[in-house]
Amino acid sequence: MIFLLFACSGDSTDTSIPIVPATYYQDVAPILANNCVSCHRDGGSGPFALDSYENVKALGAMVSDSVVKRHMPPFHADNSGDCQKFEHSPWLSDTDLSKIYSWVELGMPEGDVVDVPIPSIEEAPFQSTHSVSFEPYEANFATASDDYRCFIVDPQVQSEGFLTGFEVLPSNREIAHHMILYAPINESALNQARAMDEADPGPGYTCYGSPGVENRMIAPWAPGSDQWHYPEGTGVKMEEGQMLILQMHYSNASEETLDSTTVNLHIQDTVANELQTDFYVYSNISIPPNTTNHVETVQRRVRQFSGFNEPIHIRAIGPHLHKLGVASSARIIREDGSESCLIDVPYYDFNWQRVYTFEEPILLQPNDKLEIECVFDSTGVSSTTYWGDGTSDEMCLMTVFASIP
Repeated sequence: MIFLLFACSGDSTDTSIPIVPATYYQDVAPILANNCVSCHRDGGSGPFALDSYENVKALGAMVSDSVVKRHMPPFHADNSGDCQKFEHSPWLSDTDLSKIYSWVELGMPEGDVVDVPIPSIEEAPFQSTHSVSFEPYEANFATASDDYRCFIVDPQVQSEGFLTGFEVLPSNREIAHHMILYAPINESALNQARAMDEADPGPGYTCYGSPGVENRMIAPWAPGSDQWHYPEGTGVKMEEGQMLILQMHYSNASEETLDSTTVNLHIQDTVANELQTDFYVYSNISIPPNTTNHVETVQRRVRQFSGFNEPIHIRAIGPHLHKLGVASSARIIREDGSESCLIDVPYYDFNWQRVYTFEEPILLQPNDKLEIECVFDSTGVSSTTYWGDGTSDEMCLMTVFASIP
């Protein structure tokens, strides 16, 4: 990546970025139309529209600063090819960044007025085959700023199949920190969960951190995208009659505390590759107060974190940190000592926690090592921050989606 640090647009020109001829209609508008306007339009999820010369000119310095620093578009894994290539990426090329930056520095010339086609912005409705939800629950923040609640749900799976995608629709997004679907590992584990549910008044049961029973992870979600489809040709196994535990993590971010989340599922009969989902966790973190660029690193052999003493294909990966997290990355160290980048997220954003799907699966051998690195900024924090399940605690992990070749 050639752009690392930049002055804000509107300040003195950053000489590390080449100034190139650029006008709005000929250069900037096509970039915004293809990568930004789907959200930044009237009625879109963005807070302002970027679909006209007048609108973009009024916000030009901010737009330039946001894209050059790669805060926007909200796809934060490096997709330049220096590390890996990911599917469905709105990653802007260095040429695109240079055009936007130059346009602002040159005074935002309009250019020859032409029609700029905007790709279809209608998101295809999620093709749901099954759905789970729970009755409205009043999140409890009386004694803590985080509430973990588990709900036993029945997706009505009539025959064995594979979950290939899901859609998460919280009714109260302000307090929804994350959702994870778990499958109890056996009938005994399911009965343990039912016993905890019956003993706890109200919908569901308290499950701080984990569902409290042996399980396998089915589907993880955090704010950033409502829908996620597993890599093509893969799916997570669903048994006939499969019961699930839907865990919600709520954080005290709103006066409104009532929520009822719906999770839509797409289950199909067969897939080419069964997908395994798991967390690669480094919990022994210790972040000193008032420190910028504090780095935590852990390295493990593939067979240690995967549980398989055979090669695996990593299909997708997603970093997870909390609010002190500013960057995250992972690299592969092969048995022969060679190294390669697996993912690089130089600007981690807690509000855009995505899972990144590789264009091609990455083959790892059992004795290869996977190293993850998490970077934190604790400016303004008065005490050491450790691993914890609360939003004010921190985490350093990668959600890994893999298959056995």
